[in-house]
Amino acid sequence: MTTRISLNQWLSFLTLLERRKNEACREQNGDTNNNFVKKKEAVQLEYIETAVSVALLLVQSLIGSTSPLDALQITIDNFTVVIDDTDDAKLLLLLLNLEENPDNENLQRIIESVSHLEFTPSILQNDSSAHAGGERQQSDNHLLREVGTVLHQLFCRAMKPPIVSIDVSSPDDGDSDEDHKDVIEQPGAKKGRTKHSLRVAQKMLRKASISNFDEHLLSYGVPRNLCRLIVDLIRWEGGNEETKFRSIEEVAEELIQIISKPDLLLYDSEAAGNKGQLSFGSTLYGRQNEAASFLRAVTLVSLGTMETHSKQLILVEGLPGEGKTHFVESLIRSSSEFGWIYIHAKFDPQSQPLSVVTSAFNRFFVNILANRSEQEYLANVVSSLQRNLPSSAIVSLCDLLPTIRILFPSVLRRVVSDEDLSSQSGVVVDDEFASGSQMSRRRLHFLFQKLINAVCSDQRHLALFFDDLQWADDRCMELLSALMIERDHLQELDDDDNDDTHCLFVGSFRSNETNDNLLSHFDNFEQSASVDVTKIELGGLTKVESNNMISEVLRIPTRLTSPLNEVVQRKTTGNPFHIITFMHSLVKDSILSYSLSDHRWVWDIEAVKSTSIDKTVLDLLARKFALLPDNIMDALKVLSCLGPKVDDALMKFLYTSPESRNEFIACLDSAVGENILEKNEDTAYSFVHDMLKQLAYAIMSEEEKGKNHFWIGMQLIAHANAETDEFNATNFSIVDQINAAKSYGVTEEALHIKFAELNLKAGKISIDVSDFQCAFSYMKAGVSFLKGWQNGQYYDLSLQLHESAALVSYINTDIGLMQSYLKILFENAMCFEDRLHGYLVMIQSMISVQKQGDAMRKIMFILEELGESISIDVNHKDAYEEVASTKSLLDGRSVEDVINGKRMTDKKLRWTLKFLTLLCHVLYPASKPQALCMTACRVVKLSVEHGFCSDSAEGLQIYGFGVWNFSNDVEECLKWNRGAKRLVESLGAKHMIPRVTMNLNTASYWNEPLQAKIESLKETHRELVMVGDKDNLLLNGVHFVRRSLLCGRNLLTAERECAALLNEIHQLRQMNGLLPMISNHLSILKLIGSNYDSEQQLNEPLFHLLGNSEIKCQDGLLQHALSNGLTGFVQHCYFDRLLHAFWSKNYEEAAHYAEKYSECHQFRHFPDMFQTFYLGITAFHLARLEDSKTREWHDVGKKALSKYQTWVKYSDWNWENKMLLLEAESHVCEGELEMAKSKFRASIDSAQRHRFIHEEGLASELFGMFYDENGNKEEAIQQYSHARSCYQKWGAFALADRLYKSTAN
Repeated sequence: MTTRISLNQWLSFLTLLERRKNEACREQNGDTNNNFVKKKEAVQLEYIETAVSVALLLVQSLIGSTSPLDALQITIDNFTVVIDDTDDAKLLLLLLNLEENPDNENLQRIIESVSHLEFTPSILQNDSSAHAGGERQQSDNHLLREVGTVLHQLFCRAMKPPIVSIDVSSPDDGDSDEDHKDVIEQPGAKKGRTKHSLRVAQKMLRKASISNFDEHLLSYGVPRNLCRLIVDLIRWEGGNEETKFRSIEEVAEELIQIISKPDLLLYDSEAAGNKGQLSFGSTLYGRQNEAASFLRAVTLVSLGTMETHSKQLILVEGLPGEGKTHFVESLIRSSSEFGWIYIHAKFDPQSQPLSVVTSAFNRFFVNILANRSEQEYLANVVSSLQRNLPSSAIVSLCDLLPTIRILFPSVLRRVVSDEDLSSQSGVVVDDEFASGSQMSRRRLHFLFQKLINAVCSDQRHLALFFDDLQWADDRCMELLSALMIERDHLQELDDDDNDDTHCLFVGSFRSNETNDNLLSHFDNFEQSASVDVTKIELGGLTKVESNNMISEVLRIPTRLTSPLNEVVQRKTTGNPFHIITFMHSLVKDSILSYSLSDHRWVWDIEAVKSTSIDKTVLDLLARKFALLPDNIMDALKVLSCLGPKVDDALMKFLYTSPESRNEFIACLDSAVGENILEKNEDTAYSFVHDMLKQLAYAIMSEEEKGKNHFWIGMQLIAHANAETDEFNATNFSIVDQINAAKSYGVTEEALHIKFAELNLKAGKISIDVSDFQCAFSYMKAGVSFLKGWQNGQYYDLSLQLHESAALVSYINTDIGLMQSYLKILFENAMCFEDRLHGYLVMIQSMISVQKQGDAMRKIMFILEELGESISIDVNHKDAYEEVASTKSLLDGRSVEDVINGKRMTDKKLRWTLKFLTLLCHVLYPASKPQALCMTACRVVKLSVEHGFCSDSAEGLQIYGFGVWNFSNDVEECLKWNRGAKRLVESLGAKHMIPRVTMNLNTASYWNEPLQAKIESLKETHRELVMVGDKDNLLLNGVHFVRRSLLCGRNLLTAERECAALLNEIHQLRQMNGLLPMISNHLSILKLIGSNYDSEQQLNEPLFHLLGNSEIKCQDGLLQHALSNGLTGFVQHCYFDRLLHAFWSKNYEEAAHYAEKYSECHQFRHFPDMFQTFYLGITAFHLARLEDSKTREWHDVGKKALSKYQTWVKYSDWNWENKMLLLEAESHVCEGELEMAKSKFRASIDSAQRHRFIHEEGLASELFGMFYDENGNKEEAIQQYSHARSCYQKWGAFALADRLYKSTAN
């Protein structure tokens, strides 16, 4: 329900309420109290806020009027206020019986209950004159003046404009101004129109000073922008053509703008202009469509609505100055109130790219550690990292991010240095070189994947912003690709409770500075099914957007800034940074200034038009820099040689005296005043924009650049090194500055040795954190400072630099450069032992390119030089005797004796063991088991005689496998596999622990449940990644998939894991690792049942990974293995064929491949147990065919059964159900039907108890076949049904379908 009162009456209520509030303030505070003045101003502002909202309703009522406004007279009496009194009986009663003097509460209710205004038109007298010439402009003139008059009354407490109240006898009598003094009505004066004609009013208005009119309005507390609005309405025809109102709709638009931005346009504030400086703030102007696209991705991450678990990536591109960083930060920080975490890595030409990323995470943890309210969150992050990273990985992560060391004190105390490392023996045992570039990068990727998973969650989303990607190197782009695209084995095998889809990835780049490599990565993102890419291109601001920007900065409505914006837009093409730079230049040149008399920004539009903006913004900035005093420019040049920010700590090192430091800071503060620098909350200085830093650096000559870099480096050497002995981020800055200076020809030869030593340290630490590109640049620089090989005092420095340079060249796959460094090393090394590090790198490079023969010969040569003669042409008898003699040597020794016994300290012997174990690595894939055993036994014998070290562990394990192969001594094998692990753990040889753990896992199937080691294999996989052991990583992956398949793990899960491992191995470019994994994958797919129409289609997605057009199907795999003499892989292929034939019940084919598998047998493997089982079942079925081979097949089956009856003693969990099934089939062959039934049931029960769902199905199917053969169809159907159910639970839908089809009748 609504009630109507006149606008005059409503206005009287508003005025009365204001007067009463002022009186109340006076009574409380007294007339002269300062507090009264403030409260009066607040009451006045409250009046204005209410009046301006009603003013908008008034104008809107005119816009909605159906009457022709140009023919109407518009006064305050034409308006009615509609009060919404719905559900308010008291208000209704008040309005129906208006009191003469309502109390304040009722007045407030009336004022606040305005719904809208209604306009009741009255005809304008002599309105025909308005159309005499058909001039619409005159009618608009009349309408806008009348509206201005009404708004004046509304804001000035019902008072009419002073010019309207002038008492003039005749409009054309030429009276002077003195004769027409303003007669401003006082409160309580009689209302009504004057006798003066409109023409006289116009004449007098033109004579009146607009400033006087402003002062009159200001006396009523009318804000300046509303003053200007009213003045421009009343003096319509006298205003600026570009800023005058042209319609009543424009008036409404300006009122809406003022109401929507009260802090900028309604409330008068001189703070923004008193210093004569522009403040552009952090508001995001325009970009509505772009922001909507950005926020869509933010919402998807926030709500977790990515059905396919795809990552969200936003790529923001634009020219320099388009506001890419500001755009991203504005939108991300607006999400911070919802728990978002923001990490910003901004690449910079003067900084190492990877250090930019690590520094960003370091800053994040510094802030989190300092915030007490984040302690629970921090505890969750630590818990996640400890749960999902091995200790060695946490140590590596702490090396990358020193800030988090404080979070892992127990881990860092527990991971001690290897007691027999090179610090004691002079032998490097770090296997970093063995990993290669790809492996080391995978390790880095793995650490960041786990870090991000720990940092973000469904409660705390992460926005990771990689800014200015055009300056990122390959390593950082590969890291981003790994975080975005890779759903590899480390992800698939991981049961981590966090999900990295809670992370929003954002990248920005300059569209005019891209390169093919960067665009290639972007293409990969778009083509990846795991990435949802949102591309946003930022261009210049539109005229409307730039006008809004200028309007808010100047705190003036857009109507008034429009002429200025037209010129600025034309000169800057809407580029935000160009606009800001140009506007600041106008202030600098006093073309745009803050008027203290007018209390607003003013400008000379003609001067703005004549001001030239240079061809590029850099030219404009250069002109600005040229006007700076020399001392400020010198400070900016120093700043441009440093990283993104310079804080107090760094300035303390550069300027050691308080006077020089204060002078430098004063220069920086002056640059802040010039809008060149910005000062952050942590008192760190940085350039406002990258282009400013680029320009400050570019204007220096090469000599000046070199001198500045050298001065910075030397200051840091002199003062920062004294702070700590640890090689920290400051030390890296020293090296970077010294190297940069040398590149510009500035150095000091007397200090070259010191510079070379610093580069060596920086390079070694870079190797530790897997940043091999930086490591190479440091090693290369270190070598260059030597100016040739140095003997004498600096011989060791030359040796280490060339060794390390060769190592990182190999890791970065620059074999030519590696060879050149090795050549210098070999030519200048003073003894054979000093060449051994180089030989180690050379041999590994041979292995990496599949030159095992060359590697083997080189190792044999080195062993000969070390005094160790060993042959690789070994027969079975010799190997057996060597294993037996080694066993005799170890008899009577316990594992504790080895662990607590003497250590090998002889340097030459340590090198001998190092190359003997390296020889083992070459012999294993070369399928030389006898030579492998001989070499391992030699390692053990040397260790027993001279002491044990970390390399002894592998010898013990391989010896263990040898004694199992030659003597069937399982206990001895397990004893020394376990002992080897305890040995390396006691030595703290963390790089060896994953390798020996993998070997122990391989042997564990004898006596531990097959399913139990799945988790251990996952953990070992992570550890192998962290130590960079690529060769054993591949072996572990193959064994994992084999065990997953053979232990009855769900095939759908196994397929996903195998596919993920395939992608990982493909990324490592390991052809020999791909072959067995593809064969495994095909076996799993065939059991699952493929949707592909043909075998060729089934194979295509896999075989393209090989990059070998000759291998197109499973037969191609076998032929490749046969033609290349890959005996181990040939056996692998035959087993996969045996497995498929067996489960398909093609027993003759299964028997054929079982025989082929045996022909390749050289060393016992885990699949041997299943080959025996499959062959035994196959043999018993073939024996029932009653042909000439029946007896022969029966004997084969009994032999298999006999083996299982022995093996079950080691583990009834693993082998009992298989033994019982073999016994059942044996009884069937011998006609012992009741015994067969009993064994079938026992086998099904054992498989069920031991969770072998696939073999439970197998036993049921064979039991059904038994019933079927003996005419019991009903029992057969029950067993077949149970078998199908088991196969479906296993995921072997192809087997379930085969069984259904074969038993359908």
